[in-house]
Parts: sequence; C-alpha cells; structure tokens
Amino acid sequence: MVIERNDKMDINEYIDKLYNNNPEWFIDEVNQGSNLQRVSRVIRNKEYLHGVHKIKEKKNMQFKGKTYITKKLIINEAKTILNFHSTYLLGKPLSLVGSENKVKEYQNIYRKGNYNDIDFDIIDSIGKYGDAYEYVYLDKDKNICSKLIDSEYAYPVITETNEYVAFVENWTINGIDYYNVYYPDKVDSYNNENENINLISSSPNVSGLPIHYHNKNDIDPNFGVSLLYDMIPILDELEDLLSKLGDGIYTLSLSPIPTVIGQQLEGSIDKDAVGYAVSLEMGSDMKYVNANMDYSTIKMYLDIINQKLNMVAHMPSIVGGNTNISNVSEVSLKLLYQLADVYSMVQEKCIRKGLRERFKMFDKLLALKGITFNDDDYVSVEFNYSRPVNAQELLDELNVQYGMGAISRKTIIEKSPITTDVSQEMDRLASESNNSGNDTDNNDKVNVNNADKSIVN
Repeated sequence: MVIERNDKMDINEYIDKLYNNNPEWFIDEVNQGSNLQRVSRVIRNKEYLHGVHKIKEKKNMQFKGKTYITKKLIINEAKTILNFHSTYLLGKPLSLVGSENKVKEYQNIYRKGNYNDIDFDIIDSIGKYGDAYEYVYLDKDKNICSKLIDSEYAYPVITETNEYVAFVENWTINGIDYYNVYYPDKVDSYNNENENINLISSSPNVSGLPIHYHNKNDIDPNFGVSLLYDMIPILDELEDLLSKLGDGIYTLSLSPIPTVIGQQLEGSIDKDAVGYAVSLEMGSDMKYVNANMDYSTIKMYLDIINQKLNMVAHMPSIVGGNTNISNVSEVSLKLLYQLADVYSMVQEKCIRKGLRERFKMFDKLLALKGITFNDDDYVSVEFNYSRPVNAQELLDELNVQYGMGAISRKTIIEKSPITTDVSQEMDRLASESNNSGNDTDNNDKVNVNNADKSIVN
C-alpha cells in the first residue's frame, strides 16, 4: 500500500506555527534576518548603480607638502552591460503564438495593459537585483493590468517546505510604515500611524499571489542572484587600478622631482615652469627624477581584467569594440554573440516560468468577464533576440523550406525579423486575400456582361 504524504503548509498554519496566530505577524516576517539581508543587497545594488562605489573610500595623500586629492574614477560600465542584456532579450516585444482566438484576446490585454513595457522592466529588475514581482489585477474598468513591486519592498512568504503561501509589501514614507499583505483570497492594507497598527482596507484577491520571477541561484532556490553582484568585484578592481594609474601619471611622470648633486641651489624652481636654465659649479649635476612605467605589464593586466569582465558579464567582445569584423555571415554573428545567447537562454527559462503563471491569471480573470477557452487552446511566446541579423540569408532559408513544404506561411511570419505582430500580419493577409477574391469576382461579372453585349450585337 502506498501512503501519500501531504506536507504542504498553508498561510494559516504558517502563522500559527511561527507567530502563534499573532494578527500582526507580517511585521515580524519583514524583520526576519534573511529578509533584511536580502533587501540590504538590493539597496547596495541600487546605490552602486547610482554611483556609490568602493573607490570613493580611497584616502587622499600628502604630495609635495600639500594634501593631494586622489583620483576616484567612477566607471558606470555596469549600467551599459545590464542595459545590453535587457534589450538583447526583450528590447523587441515578445511574439504571442498559439490558438488564434486565445492569442487575439491576449494581444488585446497586452496592448491595453502595456505589457511589453512590463516585460522589459521585469528582465531589467532581474539583472539588477535577481528578482522581480508582478501583481495582476482588474482595474476599475475591468481591464486586466499589472503592477510591478519594487524588490526593496517585496517579502515573499515561503514555508520550510518551499511553498509560496503569502506576500508582504512594505515601504516607509515620512516615518510611517505601510504594509500590503497579500493572501490567496484577499489583500489587507495597514499602516502604523499614531504608533498603532491600523487596518486601512481589505479587498478580495481574485487573481492570486504576486508572480515571483527570479533567475537561477545555486544557494537559495527561492530567490535569484543578480548579474550585477558578480560584476562588482571586477569593476571595483578596474576603477581602483585606473585611479591609481591616473595618480601615478600625474605625480610620478608629469610632476618629476628635481635632484641636485653638489652645492645646494638658492631659491626654487617652479614645478609648472618650462624653459628654465640652471648654472652649476664644476662637478655638480641636476636632473629630474621620474618613474618609468612598465607599459606592457599594465596593458596586459588591464586586457586580462577586461577579458574576464566580458566572460562574467556574458558580453560579446565585439560590443566593447575589441573585435574588428567585416562581411560577417549569419553563422559568424551567432558565434560572436554566443555568450550573450547563453545568458539570454537561461534568463528566458525564468521568464517563461513566470509567464505561465501570468497566463493562468489571465484565464482566471477572463473567465470572470465571461470569456472562456477550450481545453486544447493555448498561448506560447517567441523571444526575438536583438542580435544583428543577416536578414537576407534568413529569409532565403525560410523560402527554401517553404518551397520544400517543410514549414507554413505562418511559421515564416513568426520567424521573420521584420514582423512584430504575427496575428495582425495574418489578419492583413486574410483581408488582402478576400479583397483579391472580390476583385476577381467583379472582373468575371464585367467579362460576362461584355460577352452578353457582343452576343446581342
């Protein structure tokens, strides 16, 4: 006999077990150590993107008797890398494919809810913070919409068996804490104005808990890890090295120290002067002492760091201007962008997982509006990478396969780099076909009438 065990814990059991049914349990949940650490990382990443880098902690030094303000070079290369990956995967809108009637409904939702912008913001948040959160709801006009919840304010409630059972949104304005507590069936809103926890509102939750998008994390399967987190140590090293190089060039090469051997000179030589002549007694010598930098070693070190940055950041070397190309074929482009493709494929998996949850919510909310689908109706997505494409080669390949009967016209439209809305294109083709048919019928009628006239004559 097989005994089935159900170890799943719902939110009521979770509150009872961890917080003894405390009605203000969400405050303790927000203040858990693991949550505080995770949110602290999000805040650090935000500050880094805003320009708060480790190099700013570099101390000043004494040079020629005065305080020399050392260089603190800020290179916000992380923004460029993150923007590249976001636009590479979702710079072009997703293509919805599947059953015609269901795709048409979803496209209306996408158009009214600006979901193409939401998709881009989701992948942007994952790259920066590792996680993104989306709440799907019906607005006052019964349109399906979504709002994104900032990772800094997001606290998914996850049980010891990795069950996602509730969600807390917490933020502070003017010293007052606000809480939105999402249960599977309702959303309660609180604040602590007047030092008391006050229930502001409670409304039914018809869609479900906020969708949690996150990439792969080898330590914690419930949360993601940002690409920025992996890049910061390398970028810190680059900024430190380049700042020290700038200081070295100025202090050791451009501001040499005059050294006199023999009788001491009266007066001084201005360090910024040019063309001075110095007369010395027999046997004396004067020279400027400056540092000769090992150019080859420095260049090699910088080149290696940049190579490792490209590897960690999954950046094609061609994007950074490190590769010269000409007459590149489709295959060569794919090879050059292989690292970016690998990263985007991994990101694509986490996005698809979240989109499946979103589409379930779409179906649930559409059913409330009286719109239902058959069991075999489906919707999937096609990602349109922003890789440079040799469009002529691709279209030639599609044309050959179509001529062989291996693919349909709709597949050509889906794969074409110049098509953005597959369903709209199919509708236009159908409309053109109908108009063409009507024109043929009219021509036939004209020919028949002309034939009748010739017979009468």
